[in-house]
Amino acid sequence: MLTTTKKKPFIKIFDDLIPKYLQDYIEQVTLGRCETGGEDDLIFPTVDFYCKYESTAKTTDGSTPMSFVHMLKSSCRLSPHLENFGLIPQAVCAHSNLPLRDILVGRIYITVPHNTDQTHYDAHTDLPYDHMVVLYYVNDADGDTVFFDNNNNIIQSVSPKKGRAVLFDGNILHGGGIPTKGPRCIVNYDIKV
Repeated sequence: MLTTTKKKPFIKIFDDLIPKYLQDYIEQVTLGRCETGGEDDLIFPTVDFYCKYESTAKTTDGSTPMSFVHMLKSSCRLSPHLENFGLIPQAVCAHSNLPLRDILVGRIYITVPHNTDQTHYDAHTDLPYDHMVVLYYVNDADGDTVFFDNNNNIIQSVSPKKGRAVLFDGNILHGGGIPTKGPRCIVNYDIKV
């Protein structure tokens, strides 16, 4: 009888691996919150963001929701914030005994609540070739990151928690969660190890 073993997807979760001072710094730079005591808390980031329309999460009225993105590194951009934000994948790789050879792409996303029936964006991979991903959650929020097998079945969900980092194989399909209670901020790194 031939038996096959199913290889478990490489998804590792680390809580509070990033020092508290760096967690607080990153939250302040990206969200710069001004708490008013209600649901109308204001956000005053010190990094520049651009608006990105999210075509993979149509709202119930058919419009396209927006998120906000800051590119830390791409083929044509290098942010001055990369030096500090680059400490996150360095810490995750060092803790995992993996050599961080390069940050291929790095970006900060802020997703705000919007009216949709979906709980997450469509399943995707960030790059069309082998890579690893480090996701870092800047703040406590709702809107789990969902991981899928190749048949689009959910294999794991990870809840946003300030200071949490997730290291996973970039070939795993995943979709960011859509928050309902307030902004959800993550830093996404596509890396070469």
